[in-house]
Amino acid sequence: MSTRQTLFCAWARKYIITANESIQGSLSDRFGKKIFMVGGCALGIAGSLISATAHSVQRIIGGNILSGVATAGCIISIAANQEITPNKIRPYVMGFNQAVASLMALMGTFSAAAFVKNNTGGAGGWRWAYYLNAIVFGITGLGIAATYFPPPTKMRRENYVKSLVASVDYVGILLLAGSLASLIIGLTWGGSTYPWSSGHVVAPLTVGCVGLLSFGIYEWKFCDNGLFDHRLLQTMNFPILLFVCTIDGMLLLGVNVLYAQEIADLFTTDAVRIAVILCPYLITSTLGCIPAGWIMGKTKSYRTLLVASLIWASLFTGLMALINKDRLSMAYAFSALFGIGTAVTTVIPIVALTLSVPSFLLGTAGTLSISCRALGGIIGITIFTAIFNNRLASLATPSISKVLIESGAPVPLPAVLGALSVGDPHALLPLGLPEVVNEALLGTYAVARQNSWTYVWVAVSTLVFVNAIFCCFLKPVRDNMNAHVESALEESEVRREQMVGLSAKLGTN
Repeated sequence: MSTRQTLFCAWARKYIITANESIQGSLSDRFGKKIFMVGGCALGIAGSLISATAHSVQRIIGGNILSGVATAGCIISIAANQEITPNKIRPYVMGFNQAVASLMALMGTFSAAAFVKNNTGGAGGWRWAYYLNAIVFGITGLGIAATYFPPPTKMRRENYVKSLVASVDYVGILLLAGSLASLIIGLTWGGSTYPWSSGHVVAPLTVGCVGLLSFGIYEWKFCDNGLFDHRLLQTMNFPILLFVCTIDGMLLLGVNVLYAQEIADLFTTDAVRIAVILCPYLITSTLGCIPAGWIMGKTKSYRTLLVASLIWASLFTGLMALINKDRLSMAYAFSALFGIGTAVTTVIPIVALTLSVPSFLLGTAGTLSISCRALGGIIGITIFTAIFNNRLASLATPSISKVLIESGAPVPLPAVLGALSVGDPHALLPLGLPEVVNEALLGTYAVARQNSWTYVWVAVSTLVFVNAIFCCFLKPVRDNMNAHVESALEESEVRREQMVGLSAKLGTN
């Protein structure tokens, strides 16, 4: 598979997840969440099996698209578990759920690394990653279908089904989906597949930005209860927390992707060993979710905790700029410490957001926040990669040129830089340079890459600190941490009223 094909596969999945989260969240508030979660699992099984049995890139892309839709549907479970618990214990529930989700991600990291290293099944070892996805989707879907029987949503109880269908924000869906598609294409292609100045990049970025602006104006002026329902803006918490989630996505996804690459640059290219070095960060960001939820639940306060955790994360992501190939123990320590901060930012913003909006809009609000986090991750990876590449070019070019001049080798600098960028030491051999020169070039280039990572961590630290400043403007949610349950699953007077609400409404009309 070529690099461009690999990027397109990744783009397809990223786009489908990001665009569909907010769309399915809005629809789930109207029609119910179970159908989207179970249906998502069914699509996930199909998509995973298509990719696992694929013999062409096109089939893998198709499978990834279905899996992206499936993942967007399953993410609705975050809102679903928030609405079946009393408001006052949502922090505890979210802390536990995020800890379990992070634990599964940790297991998935090692599983994927093992598949890559051991190449299970010969040349098709990667297929087992997709088979594992299919198994997880299947178990999840069966569990939800057998145990989750919620009452009709408030919107269904208060509206005819025909009215609900008519109320779907079709224009908003088209504007948002198209805009995100254009943005993600531009961000994915920029600086890798095409130069940033290329029309292939500028055009989709421009269309995406104009489309998002148009979406905002349309939702603001022409649609009261669309994808961006106006009732979400009861306080300024919602837009602030969307920004917080966007920056948090830049931190979480950016670190997960780029830190793994830095480990490969500095310490090892062994897939399992990379996963081991990632462990301190993954473990603390997993275990820290439960205490974060517990503290918010006990104190009914979150702003101080969130601001403090972001400043903490900013400090230790900044200190990550000090690591080099001889400081593995420092990498373990600093990554574990900023993992504590990311545990808090994984749990608290979502809980605070769900307590800042009407409970019957949890699906819309929750999935919009997750979409912002996913989009933030894509933007973050793009920004951090651009910073790394720019610094690498400025550091590597003069040092590599100096080595070539001192060696007297008649090889063009662009050819050497191109061979070094491949990441394979053997790529220099066709240039016919002496072995001692090759070693000097590889060593110089490795130092340049190492120093370039410093600037990435400084950028991460700065963004996280800016996020802490924005969090200072959040409002308390103590008054909303009450005994209200939006979707009662256990037998009670509340559940009986919710279960008969729809039929009573339809019967009187």
